[in-house]
Amino acid sequence: AAVADKLDNGRGILRRRFYRQHCTAEHGSYTKNLSSICDDLNRVFILDNSPGAYRDFPDNAIPIKSWFSDPLDVALLNLLPVLDALRFTHDVRSVLSRNLHLHRLW
Repeated sequence: AAVADKLDNGRGILRRRFYRQHCTAEHGSYTKNLSSICDDLNRVFILDNSPGAYRDFPDNAIPIKSWFSDPLDVALLNLLPVLDALRFTHDVRSVLSRNLHLHRLW
């Protein structure tokens, strides 16, 4: 939550956040049901370190490595160009589904 708060910086861009308590347990991992957010997922993305969390919505997913208080971790910084591009697209899936190499950014 602290990272998301810092990224949002009081602008209200990151309106809703979902955590483990918002998940359903499936196949030994937790899955986040993005369709519970809204019917139209063209402006919704999930940033998560667990592929199981976005198993049902891979085209809305931005994978990221786990963070363990490493001050040298730049994974989010490396994602800034992708996040910036999402601001200008009508459907985030058109960008994210083509970027299967996102895991290489970290």
